[in-house]
Amino acid sequence: MRKTSSLLTLALLISAQAATVTPSGTASKPILPASVSAFNLGNWMPVVEATAELNALKPAALRWPGGNIGDEQNRTHAAMGTLKSLWTLLGQPPLMLQTRVFFRDAGNRGGEVAKNTPEDAAEMVRMAWGLGLNVAYYEIGNEPDLYAKGRSDPSWTPEKYCGVVRAQKAAILKVDPQAKIAGPAVSNPNSYLDAAIRECGDAFDLVTWHLYPSNGDGSDAEAFASISRVTDTVERVKKLWADPATNPKGQGRPLAQGITEYALSYRSDRATHLSDALGGLWAAEAALRMSESGAVFNLYFSLMATGNHGLLDDAGFPRMSYATFRELANYRGQTFSVQSDDPAVWVHASMQDALLTLFAINTQADGKTLNLDLPGYTVIGAKTVTDEDVNADKPPRALKIGGALTLLPLSFTRVVLKALP
Repeated sequence: MRKTSSLLTLALLISAQAATVTPSGTASKPILPASVSAFNLGNWMPVVEATAELNALKPAALRWPGGNIGDEQNRTHAAMGTLKSLWTLLGQPPLMLQTRVFFRDAGNRGGEVAKNTPEDAAEMVRMAWGLGLNVAYYEIGNEPDLYAKGRSDPSWTPEKYCGVVRAQKAAILKVDPQAKIAGPAVSNPNSYLDAAIRECGDAFDLVTWHLYPSNGDGSDAEAFASISRVTDTVERVKKLWADPATNPKGQGRPLAQGITEYALSYRSDRATHLSDALGGLWAAEAALRMSESGAVFNLYFSLMATGNHGLLDDAGFPRMSYATFRELANYRGQTFSVQSDDPAVWVHASMQDALLTLFAINTQADGKTLNLDLPGYTVIGAKTVTDEDVNADKPPRALKIGGALTLLPLSFTRVVLKALP
């Protein structure tokens, strides 16, 4: 096995194409941890079984309850007590709490009455206070654009949703005048998002949307190409917000954006482009682009044990996405703008004191040689992760430093450099 591995590495070195990384000259800015290391949390997740592994991610924010379960279950004292236990195990980072919005006239499962009124939203705030939770935002509902089709209730227009937003916000602010409101949390950037900004942009302290570019059916190249939707949408929302014609009620209010669910595929029942190497690499790149584009509160879906979603699977074993987000726990400090001359190699960097951390994602099924042209810095260490190593339960591979670095196929590499005296 060792001989085969050595031959493979040698073949990669011989055939690897070169990519060169240089500074781009863009001004640095502070990195907000909640923009890159935040996750959706649910009470079904066995956090206690993987506390050490999850805390290695340095969770900087959590959204609860993750996904559409927020419109299927009431916020009870018992449920929120469980949340507090999970939240405590994960270091008590800032929270985003979903209010319940959707209901059917027949009530909830088994005839249980859905607690989705403005007063129920206010009661959730009181429960959060009583439990000592650190709530950054209350998000009004989850994916209201799907209520008409996915839940067979066509009455849920953007206008109806915005009416609920205003009513719940008023009730929440009576309990906590400092509370911040988020929404509309649409399933993907779409006309419903545009309409919600037009109808109730003034009601949101954080404009939220989800991003699921595929269902795992497309090619690998199409999957990676969809990464452009991150910055395209952030910029599009900025334009909508700034224009009085598309945001007539929110003019003068500062815009903050959050992508409160994201993954390459929405298909929890399908591993392709989700729990595989592509899903992990895409998610890491999406987090980095979200952060650099100015989105401030971005939560990957999901933390663990949600079918093929989850950084850890139902048994607690890590996926490629876990390995990449564990490396992103080192994306802190200030941005350091870099560029690659190879569009297949995505690069980003952060700076803390005398250390510069470079992240390089090789999106190709072939090896790449990475040349670093970063004057004033010298490489002091490098390691890489691949899906093969993650599945074999191996730690990240240390790379030989000195000269060019070799990026393995479909890999995530972290390089640490130190400023020269």
